[in-house]
Amino acid sequence: MTKASLQATERDESGYRSRQVWQLAIICGTQFLVALDYSIINVAAPSIREGMGLTSGGDAAWILSAYALAFSGFLLLGGRVADLFGRKRVFLWSLVGLGLASLLAGLAWSPASLIAGRALQGIAAAFIAPAGLGLLQAAIPEGPRRERALGIYGSALSAGFVSGMVLGGVLTQYLGWRSTLLINIPIVLLACVPAKALLDESRDTRSSRNLDVTGAALGTIGMVALVFALTEGQKHGWLSAPILLSAGIAVASGALFVRAERRKRDALVPVSIFRTGAIGAANLLNVVLICSYGGMLFILTLYLQEHLDMGALATGLTFAVSGAIAIVTGIYAGKLVERFGLYRVLLSGIAIETVGILVMVGLPEGHGLTLVLVGTAVNAFGHILALITTSIAGTNGVDEGRRATAGALINVSQQLGLAVGVGVVTSVAAYFTAASGGAGDPGAVLTGWRWSLWFSVAFAVGAIIITVLFRKRFEKEQAA
Repeated sequence: MTKASLQATERDESGYRSRQVWQLAIICGTQFLVALDYSIINVAAPSIREGMGLTSGGDAAWILSAYALAFSGFLLLGGRVADLFGRKRVFLWSLVGLGLASLLAGLAWSPASLIAGRALQGIAAAFIAPAGLGLLQAAIPEGPRRERALGIYGSALSAGFVSGMVLGGVLTQYLGWRSTLLINIPIVLLACVPAKALLDESRDTRSSRNLDVTGAALGTIGMVALVFALTEGQKHGWLSAPILLSAGIAVASGALFVRAERRKRDALVPVSIFRTGAIGAANLLNVVLICSYGGMLFILTLYLQEHLDMGALATGLTFAVSGAIAIVTGIYAGKLVERFGLYRVLLSGIAIETVGILVMVGLPEGHGLTLVLVGTAVNAFGHILALITTSIAGTNGVDEGRRATAGALINVSQQLGLAVGVGVVTSVAAYFTAASGGAGDPGAVLTGWRWSLWFSVAFAVGAIIITVLFRKRFEKEQAA
């Protein structure tokens, strides 16, 4: 090989690496936006109720939950559509859809239009998230570079969620609640141009473009019904008609979904994907991990705001400390996996996460802020390690035609874990509060929260058990 050809090869390699960096930046930037939209509206909720003149608690609740319900319900469909029709194409059009939905929500003239805008935001995000993760897998082959990329990806999600809690308070205070929705539009416009120029198209070239409509309908209906039942059960009553109906629909849809997917060649989610590598184990673990983390976060938010009388912005800033730790840890998580192996980092992360919750189970009546800061910092360090390693295990070995589907499954397992975790801790808190003197007694409420955190610990211990049981699968991933 001549000197000139060597120089050309170096330039090609350098250009390829540079392109990967830009692709990763675009993908992570949009995932930051998806996570931001998930949390930003919570801080603005009181201003929205006042600005819209809402007197119905139901309307206010739907404004908050419309995004989450739509996001969780359409993830599986979004992943398969991206695989079949082109991940870049779906990614770009979904970004445009997110911008238009944000415009509708930001200019909403009634509660119904605001709820519709938030639901459309969730649907758009449900296509962006799996398409983005599929693009990342297509752009960066399996190995150390992808592991580091997934670490940065996890950091972007953490940054987006925490930024939403902080930015929502700042924007609401100085520019009004509508700005928390309209902020998406300039970000989307800035992202679309480089995304169109730099992202490479990829899709499933071996399957026909016949979408599994039956599976898509059953999966969407089942997920929406299940998430609704789990998140709203405590409010409406677990034996109330809406919750029982939703649970029944979820069970029936789930059973029909599994039956249909087993029989179809081009299924929305082939059962075989869960037997590929550690994908099944990783998604199961993901559910339990988020049960623990989501439940803990929910209880600590109540503790800070209702017991320590902290405002929404101050609460967001409190969690920003642990968020910053998660961001930094995520950036280096891939290197830790490369050095110590996936299984060891995963198990260590869950153990550290468990210790962080244990620090906080005895929530004090006063001066608990320091305890929360220390506990969430320790927890965040371990949680992001566990989250990134499960993402690595949940995408390694997947068929190239199912990359976005694998990304959708990771997101679905997280949404399911969040719904279960919040549903469990709210029920536990209500039960022990009532048993200790009722909601009118601050000490009884505190007792209920403490018991809820013990259940978060139990979920974390369950995650450790699952990790050990599936040790061989996770070790195969690190060997591969």
